Amino acid sequence: MDLSSQRQYIQRAANAKLNVSGTSSLETIYTAPAGGDFDFAIIESLLVTDDGNQQTNIDIVVVNGGTTHYLFKQYNVTAYATDEMLTRSLILTQGEILKIQVSHANINVLASVVEYAKGD
Repeated sequence: MDLSSQRQYIQRAANAKLNVSGTSSLETIYTAPAGGDFDFAIIESLLVTDDGNQQTNIDIVVVNGGTTHYLFKQYNVTAYATDEMLTRSLILTQGEILKIQVSHANINVLASVVEYAKGD
């Protein structure tokens, strides 16, 4: 799709927030819309904050069906730091899921998302 034609799409902005509760499995940050009017999303920003006094390793993945694609593997966030994980926008198509797993449960995530639906 030619993204220069974005003006033909209806947009809806949202923030996806997650206070990571555990370390044993991947937790969902955001799921791209599927099956309705909105059919893809662009993650404009992905902020990860360590709100504890301990550095934390994180994995960030995109899950598509049964396949997991790593964006970051064992990325280190220092104690009390906030890191912007994206240097460019990230497109998620229908049903793709953005997830995180951490080594210590002192991480907060904020994703700024714009969802798109085909206009008339």
